[in-house]
Amino acid sequence: MDITEKITGVIKSPGNTMKTIAEAPLIEEAFLIVGIFAVISALAGYVQSFKLIYDFQGLENPISSMQSFMTIFTIVSALIGAFLIWLIGTGILHLISMALGGEGKFTPQMLTIVGYCMIPLVLAGIMELVLFSMADPVTITISPGSTAGLKELYDNPYFLGASIIGLIMQAWFSFLLYFGIQNAHKLSPSKSVIVAGIPLVVSIISFAWSRLI
Repeated sequence: MDITEKITGVIKSPGNTMKTIAEAPLIEEAFLIVGIFAVISALAGYVQSFKLIYDFQGLENPISSMQSFMTIFTIVSALIGAFLIWLIGTGILHLISMALGGEGKFTPQMLTIVGYCMIPLVLAGIMELVLFSMADPVTITISPGSTAGLKELYDNPYFLGASIIGLIMQAWFSFLLYFGIQNAHKLSPSKSVIVAGIPLVVSIISFAWSRLI
């Protein structure tokens, strides 16, 4: 089964495909998927940076080049962040699985499984890129001790839509991870749900918190 068949299988038959991936993990395939996710995230960040206008209030000497700095920072953090999330996130999930009695291996098994689970995040990145391209510029007010800028951002339907899409795709990620954990670590369904649900719970809390502050 080549990488194209595995990607199709993850979408059509995740249980059987994750079993195949767990039995013969190829980390280079996962690296490719994460790399694609990183590039798409960077492109989305690049487009987003031109839609966000930062208004620095309460600063005596605002840096004139701050807008350019934010653009570069967004792109670089997206490229590096994708791989950090993959490595660190997989490590955390692996340790929790082991604590629950799992017997899988961090590399190449878990890294490959989590890499394939990120396919929904790739799709989310593409949809977010389209939404950011359609959005009108939004002014983000940044002032000491104020979180009004986040409210201005999430009041925009395109940016809110992108966040909701990301949350839905995160649920799909956890759905795939359930099968991956079960096949890699040989955990029971209930324990697999616990491990696979952690990233989704974190995403839901993060989304809710961003709406409340």
